[in-house]
Amino acid sequence: MKKFLFLTLILLTACNNSEDYTPSIYKLDINQTVTDEENVNLEPTNQSNIIFTKYSWVQTCGTQQLLTTQNKESISLSIMAPRLEKDEKYCFDFNGVNNKGDEYTTKVILNVVSPSLEVYVDHASLPTLQQLMDIIKSEEKNPTTQRYISWGRIHPTIEQMKELNITSFVLGSNHTTSELVQAIVKQAQTKHRLNVKLSSNTAHSYYNLIPILKALNTFNNVTVTNIDLYDDGSAEYVNLYNWKNTENKIYNLQLGKASLEDVISGVTENFSGSAMASIYNWQQLYSTKYHFLRKDYLTLEPSLHELRDYLGDSLKQMQWDGFKKFDVKQKELFLSIVGFDKQKLQNEYNSSDLPNFVFTGTTVWAGNHEREYYAKQQINVIDNAINESSPYYLGKSYDLFFKGHPGGGIINTLIMQNFPKMIDIPAKISFEVLMMTDMLPDAVAGMASSLYFTIPPEKIKFIVFTSSDTITDRETALQSPLVQVMIKLGIVKEENVLFWADLPNCETGICIAA
Repeated sequence: MKKFLFLTLILLTACNNSEDYTPSIYKLDINQTVTDEENVNLEPTNQSNIIFTKYSWVQTCGTQQLLTTQNKESISLSIMAPRLEKDEKYCFDFNGVNNKGDEYTTKVILNVVSPSLEVYVDHASLPTLQQLMDIIKSEEKNPTTQRYISWGRIHPTIEQMKELNITSFVLGSNHTTSELVQAIVKQAQTKHRLNVKLSSNTAHSYYNLIPILKALNTFNNVTVTNIDLYDDGSAEYVNLYNWKNTENKIYNLQLGKASLEDVISGVTENFSGSAMASIYNWQQLYSTKYHFLRKDYLTLEPSLHELRDYLGDSLKQMQWDGFKKFDVKQKELFLSIVGFDKQKLQNEYNSSDLPNFVFTGTTVWAGNHEREYYAKQQINVIDNAINESSPYYLGKSYDLFFKGHPGGGIINTLIMQNFPKMIDIPAKISFEVLMMTDMLPDAVAGMASSLYFTIPPEKIKFIVFTSSDTITDRETALQSPLVQVMIKLGIVKEENVLFWADLPNCETGICIAA
């Protein structure tokens, strides 16, 4: 609930036979947003030293009369916002005169709106960061709004959740749980009307949104006002690459829309369309924004122009400048929630005159080796970057930093133990936070990840691809959907794509070709 006050003092000249006194006129404007059935107390002025000889309240707009006899006889106005079928404005005027002849005028506008519920579901990092920025912005405008989160990577404290009016729910297999759905249903059951905003991970939006939408579909008093979907990372782009040459794209999307409607309404239990149709049809049913990590991919790839046009105005470019627009308190709250000590990293950057290089690690990949084996492979990649005898030497000395994968565990520990002078950036911190806070290093390289979609290409030295069931050497890595997308977007050049098994062995301090 936000209240806007405007106070105007107007001096009027008057003469009195015994003494000169200039009565004053005090004007106060209050513009306040409240929800259905919310109790509202309005103070026309600071009354501690004021003795009114006469005063009155008058209601000047609104379809229901909210002033009672008791209200009219009170200096402070106490009312309950009415239960409405649609948002409405209510206006009240207070006029009072004190024992000195000073006049006090207060004009109140109450904007009575539907109660709101915001629901945020994501198991990854990138969408959760965007959702957290949305929550902090929303709290400033709508502090009374109830917010439900179900996150896998970021976990606010009890105090932080209280400040942002958040209730947290666990994820089940990275998706929406029945507990979260039941809580949303309870809100719908206890409110005369309810606006619901949903936010999720695009790639997983079907499994995150369907349980909620099916449950809400039975309530006539609930309006799903909007859906915000944020790219999971590279997953959407691999899917788009694999789908781009599919025939009859729009026809299949339209079939998918009909199936999506049937699932939400309960006509059918299972979705019968393609995976792409399940995640790129929400805008056909609800007010939806797709926040693409790289919106331009749908333009750069001619075979995806149909999808670009199908999404229309719902297609948006993901923004990363939200943090810069926060005030000091909001910035401190954001950094506290994500666990990032910006000043500490800045001090580490400034500890020497050398430029800064961050190596980005990964967790395990395909194969039957122990996790220690994968740690050794990443250690070898770092050795190649900093060893002058390696063909992949960075070209000059850097202060070395390591940003491990949040799920790296013992892999991250072993890598750090091998480089005593390397500075650790806590693995739990999303790399995108460095970009949001203007803390990107001078150079970055490491294991292939969606984080490279957000890094300026001039900072990227090389990207290393790892073994999988389909990637067995550099040639197959170059032909992989992810590399093809990254090259198409100008994220990396072909010569800067490496395959981990092709790198020389640097265990002896001299890099020897395998």
